[in-house]
Amino acid sequence: MTSQPIYLLWILILSAVVAGCANVPEEAELSEAEEIPKIDIHTHYTYPRSYLMPLLEEWNMRAVVVEVLTDPERARWNAMVEHFDMHPNRLLLCTSFDAARIDEPDFAETAIEQLRADLARGAILVKVWKNIGMVHKDNTGNFIQIDDPRFQPIWDFLADEGIPVLAHIGEPRAAWLPLDESNPHYDYYANHPQYHAYNDPEIPQWETMIEARDNWLERNPDLTVIGAHLGSMAYDVDEVARRLDAYPNFHVEPAERFGDLAIQPTEKVRAFFIKYQDRIMYGTDLGTGEAESELSQAELEEEREDFINRRLQIHWDYLTSADSVEFARTGTPFRVMTMGLDLPEDVIEKVYYRNAAELLQL
Repeated sequence: MTSQPIYLLWILILSAVVAGCANVPEEAELSEAEEIPKIDIHTHYTYPRSYLMPLLEEWNMRAVVVEVLTDPERARWNAMVEHFDMHPNRLLLCTSFDAARIDEPDFAETAIEQLRADLARGAILVKVWKNIGMVHKDNTGNFIQIDDPRFQPIWDFLADEGIPVLAHIGEPRAAWLPLDESNPHYDYYANHPQYHAYNDPEIPQWETMIEARDNWLERNPDLTVIGAHLGSMAYDVDEVARRLDAYPNFHVEPAERFGDLAIQPTEKVRAFFIKYQDRIMYGTDLGTGEAESELSQAELEEEREDFINRRLQIHWDYLTSADSVEFARTGTPFRVMTMGLDLPEDVIEKVYYRNAAELLQL
C-alpha cells in the first residue's frame, strides 16, 4: 500500500503539471475579418499616423493613397511618396494630372511625361476628379467634361500601359437638391457649399456629367475605369448596374457611399453585389489630410475611433452579417438602421481583395 505522504506528493506534482499545461498560451485564432486580405482602393493617407500601420496590419489591409494633384510644387505628391517609402508593403500610390492646363498647346504631352515619371516612381493608378465637369473651364468659358477630345492622348497612353483610372466624375444627386438633414450627404454640402450645385445654376446638371462619363467609357473600351463612389450613382444601384452592363471596362467602389446603400432595400443591394461580384471593390475615402504634429491627442483618438468603429467595422458588419447595422453621420440627424447583406464568403473575398489585386496586377 502507498503511504499517505507519497500519495499526497504525487497529487501535488500532477496538479502542478496540469496547471502548467493550462497556462501554456494557445496560438490565437484569427478572426474571419483578419484572415481575408483586403485592399482599400480609395484612401487619402497622405501623412503618417502612429496608429495607422498597426490598424492596417490588424485588418490585413493594404491601402491605395489617392490625391488630387494640382499644386505646381507637388507638395502632396511628395508627402505621399515619402509615406509610401516608409511602408511599401502596406501602401500603394495613385497619381493624377492637372486638367486645368487643358488649353496649353503641350498639355497632353506634358501630362503624359509627368504620369510616366510618377508610374516609374511607383504609382499604379491614376485619378481624375470632379473638378473635371464641375470646376474647370476652358478659354471659351465652357466647363471641361471628361469626354473632351483634348484628353484623348492621355487615355491612349494609360490604356497602352495597362494603368486603370479611378474616376470621381460628378457628385451624388443630392448635390442638385435642397439641403436635407435626412440625406447622408447633408453634412458634406453644408460644409462644402462650393459643390452644392443646387445653389449654383452655372454648374452643369448631373445628367450632363454622367452622359459625358458614359461617352468617355464608350470611346475608350481598352481603358480600365473604376467609378469612385459607385460612379456618382449610389442613390440607386440599378443605375450602376445599367452602366456595368453597358461598359465591360467599368468597375465601381463604394467609398463614402455606404449610407446611400443602407437606405435602399437590403435584398436589392445584396442581389447587386452578388450579380456584379467581379466588378466591385472595397473603398473607404478615409484620409490623413495633415501632419500628425498638427493634431491634438484628443483629435487623433477621435480620428482613430472614427476609422475603426464608425467605418471599417460597420462596413464589415454590413457586408458580411445578417444582423441589423446602424449607419449615422456624426453631428447630423442622419441615422438609418438596415440589415446586413450577408454576402457569401467568395463574394467578400472578391470585393475586399481579389478584384482589386487582379486589376492592379498585384
